Amino acid sequence: MSRTTAVPAQDDAEASRPAGMGTAAGVALITVLTSMPLFLVGATSTLINRERGWDAGDTGLLLAAYWFASLLGAFLSRKVEVPVSAETTVGVASCATAVGLALGAWAGGAGLVAGTAVGGLVYGYSQPHTNSLLMRHCARRVQGFAFGLKQAAVPMATLLGSVAVPALAVPYGWRAVFVSAAVVCALYGVLGLCVRRGGHAAAPARAAAPPLRINAQLLGLAGAGLCGAMVGNSLGGFLIASGTHGGLTLSTAGFLAAAGSVVNIAVRLAAGVVVDRGRYAPRTLLWQLYAVGALGTSLLALNGGAAVTVAGALLAFGGGWGWAGLLHYVAGVSFPAAAARATAVTQMGVSLGGACGPMLFGRLVTHAGFGPAWLVLTAVGVVAALLVLTLGRRAARPADGADGTTEREFKSVA
Repeated sequence: MSRTTAVPAQDDAEASRPAGMGTAAGVALITVLTSMPLFLVGATSTLINRERGWDAGDTGLLLAAYWFASLLGAFLSRKVEVPVSAETTVGVASCATAVGLALGAWAGGAGLVAGTAVGGLVYGYSQPHTNSLLMRHCARRVQGFAFGLKQAAVPMATLLGSVAVPALAVPYGWRAVFVSAAVVCALYGVLGLCVRRGGHAAAPARAAAPPLRINAQLLGLAGAGLCGAMVGNSLGGFLIASGTHGGLTLSTAGFLAAAGSVVNIAVRLAAGVVVDRGRYAPRTLLWQLYAVGALGTSLLALNGGAAVTVAGALLAFGGGWGWAGLLHYVAGVSFPAAAARATAVTQMGVSLGGACGPMLFGRLVTHAGFGPAWLVLTAVGVVAALLVLTLGRRAARPADGADGTTEREFKSVA
């Protein structure tokens, strides 16, 4: 078990710094809101498909559009040179998400495609900025938890989307869900921008981020994020179908998916607490989570009865999808002066995996069945663990130190 390296000279200043949990809560909320175009499409897909005459394949393409647009958004976020503050970006992102949701509700088929893509673009672009907010405003002693809280908001969005179906979609139609979510996003964005404009303590726009070259550490983390997102998003999309195929009732499979989401949330939060307390080096815990997820998907591949399926699902959700906050935290803390650009790279990997994973898994199920498909995901999870495990304690970085990284910071995540 590896411990992080302490820096005694900074202890007093760190202890007196405000924790910044208000920022963490705000970032978690904007993460829920910008995830809505993805999860509302999934939650209301039955009603949308019935109205539009679509099938599951069309839904899969719609979800892929979100993630490919998210990939583009993360790429643009890394490339942009205009010094706009992260706080302003978050407010604009919420308003833009409202536009995407309203477009989907108003324009039907083409509008759903365009609105979902807009939502993905906004999500991918805003994620590195919210990561930068956490690095700047949250004390180092709670940054792991803050990243875990932010990423726990993603499965929370799944639960909210599921609750919205019986509450709004069934009695009033799927458009009511989209319009309600759009109103919430618009209110949050407008209020946030107004408070920032009128507040005396509002932070000024920051200077352009320092240059950050792609290096071995970032490529390894992005690759691990790609592999992990392939596993996690396939779990979210196919666990219920796999469970019913393996003999579970639809209700039992649904409860299992809900329990997996709860475990996922708990693991993301707990991982942050563990690394904040110095019990594990973040990178050590990261590869171990990937390994646990691979164990879970291997159990799902066995189709060994209800008990094995339940154990496999919970391990897969906990490890194979519980790594997200930790991944971005490792990237951010490794390059603290360029956290937004570093996490933009890892977000690009996650977005690409989120787009490709369910499509590839669906094709594998069609041609080979669920067992072989889960085995392939097991191999993907092992690759993710090995990528993190084999990253050197000190990755390559710009020779001039323009990214602001120090040897101490690299060692603290090794």
